[in-house]
Amino acid sequence: MASRTKQKEEARARRLAEEQARAEHARRERRLRMIGGVVLAALAVVAVAIAVSSGGGSAATGLQKGPQQAKTVTTVSSLLSGIPQSGATIGSPTAPVTMTYYADLECPICQDFTLHGGLTPLISNEVRQGKVKILYKAFETATRDPSVFKTQQVAALAAGKQNHFWNYAELFYHEQGPEGSGYATEPYLQGLAKQIPGLNLTQWESDRNDATLATQVATDESDGNKIGVSGTPTLVFTGPKGQSAIATAATYSQLQQAIKKVA
Repeated sequence: MASRTKQKEEARARRLAEEQARAEHARRERRLRMIGGVVLAALAVVAVAIAVSSGGGSAATGLQKGPQQAKTVTTVSSLLSGIPQSGATIGSPTAPVTMTYYADLECPICQDFTLHGGLTPLISNEVRQGKVKILYKAFETATRDPSVFKTQQVAALAAGKQNHFWNYAELFYHEQGPEGSGYATEPYLQGLAKQIPGLNLTQWESDRNDATLATQVATDESDGNKIGVSGTPTLVFTGPKGQSAIATAATYSQLQQAIKKVA
């Protein structure tokens, strides 16, 4: 009997020891998980801070910061400096050829055409030389929200009332966020305006309430629908020899060929 009792007590002691060991192991696992979570969160905060301070996008607005923003502003200013602007038009009023550019500021294909396609060399050469002027017209494709589309286009047109529409549009394309991410917020639109040298921000804010600008956006879309625009960018060339159109992110060579047809 005594032997059985002793065996039971020993077995009970072993169970208790095993339970305590398992409990202690579980506590250690929980502590390690908690510490790991804190470390990962801290690393994430540091990564965001580094990205912002090194000139990447701002987590709040998507805008460029620091040296990268300064470089972009210089690039845009250099491209457009000295070329006449009036509203959404850039180039000499007497240029024999007009290229109407139907676009959406959030359209990634428009961004590709504007920054990497034929538009930059066209502005640097034919537009600067007075041979071509470009008229930008709003046509919603990528934005997918009529209210947001109108707001951002009006923001650009308000800059156009101070002859800075193309500065605003170029900066928008340079700092365009991922499609459908909702980056084009009020801080983003204001942030772009603040980057334009010489833009009177108070006047810009006031001009955004000008009802004629919203009407212009609607008219641009109506004009596009009338001629069968279905995507952006769509480019319509008008000159002494008639009219031609390109519905793609054209290369500089393609633009030159289209201009030659109507010049």
